[in-house]
Amino acid sequence: MYEIVMPQLSDSMDEGKLVSWKVSVGQSVKNGDVIAEVESDKAIMEVQTFKDGVVKELLAKEDDEVKIGTVIARIETGTTASTEQVQVTPQPTTVTKEKQTPKREVSKKENTEPNTTQKKSVLDEIFNTSTVTTISHKTQNGISPKARAKAAAIGVDIEKIQERTPQKVLHTEDVDEYVTEKYFTPKALKLLQAYQLNSSLFKLNHKIDSDEVQSYINENEIALPKPLSAMQKAIIDNVTRSSQKPIYHIYDSLEAKLFQEHPSHSITAWLVKIFAKVMMQHESFRTQLLENTFLITPNASLSIAVADAKNLYMPVIKDANRLTISQITEQLNAFKKKLKTNSFSTKDMQGGTFGISNLGMLGVARFDAMINKEESAIVAVGGITDGKISVTLTADHRLINGYEAALFMADVKQEAHEPLNFKE
Repeated sequence: MYEIVMPQLSDSMDEGKLVSWKVSVGQSVKNGDVIAEVESDKAIMEVQTFKDGVVKELLAKEDDEVKIGTVIARIETGTTASTEQVQVTPQPTTVTKEKQTPKREVSKKENTEPNTTQKKSVLDEIFNTSTVTTISHKTQNGISPKARAKAAAIGVDIEKIQERTPQKVLHTEDVDEYVTEKYFTPKALKLLQAYQLNSSLFKLNHKIDSDEVQSYINENEIALPKPLSAMQKAIIDNVTRSSQKPIYHIYDSLEAKLFQEHPSHSITAWLVKIFAKVMMQHESFRTQLLENTFLITPNASLSIAVADAKNLYMPVIKDANRLTISQITEQLNAFKKKLKTNSFSTKDMQGGTFGISNLGMLGVARFDAMINKEESAIVAVGGITDGKISVTLTADHRLINGYEAALFMADVKQEAHEPLNFKE
């Protein structure tokens, strides 16, 4: 059994209209016979069969709108033939909805079978010549059916559009372009494009300026659509995956005295040094879960949350346990510069197993942070209250149990009390 499906006649086509059948059930057909005419948004095309057989079923009615890929006919090719579904390649034609050749009665004596030799030579000419890529879908007077309908609906003279590009087949986008250029000022056009408004929303009997478009936007409370950037998509994907982790929180605080007594480096820099040191004593905080494997890194690499008004980044200080406090500060300053110039690389974001997010510098008392990517945990650093820095540890329960986390925080608090950790 040979199946013929609704073909995709253009990139913008989701469905096609079955204009007419050229065969009937029980009729014999040969390779190359036209079995139907199909209309897209740009043309009416002929659909052919590329196998010999007998029409078994016609599964759509004339004037039906059919989605591409849907089976519209089945042809019996023989009892030994296997069932296959084929996307039929449509052939160009000058037939249009407005000027189709009337059907006529065929006498019994008239030979209804097409001249196979002649047809084959025509197909060979189409597919084997060097000009095959230049074949266009012809429509009546160079206008697609949808473009003609749209122009009529909004009262635009189609001939005036043709005068601009007489050699071009007109489509709906050409009608839109003509209307917007004719009836809207440049500033008004920018608003239309930004808010994705259709020109048909306005009365096209005068020149429309930006004030009129803005008034329409305000009166109808139209929201401004804002496409996501690649970075925003990555952030959304990251936090979505993070939200699905089995996590828990530990709320604690660190003595702020030694941090305040050594202001030559930021609290974040000192915290990186202290947490990196403690991570070397607790391998779970240097671990990533990759499918069915724990990946334990030999050194402590920490991702640091840095953000502007639009984007959040988590660049990684690699092997922080081997760096001096000055080297850590240099890397944090480099992150700030890259944030301003939006110049972070993919490599900057790789390799971390633990994260630090510090909003205390912005006056936030306490908060929770989401674990970054496949890392094991993150600490959210809040502000200083009564000589203490609030910290909230968020841990992935698959990697770190509550007992391990408690021991980890106990060691962090001890190191925060040790003056030797604050030497330059």
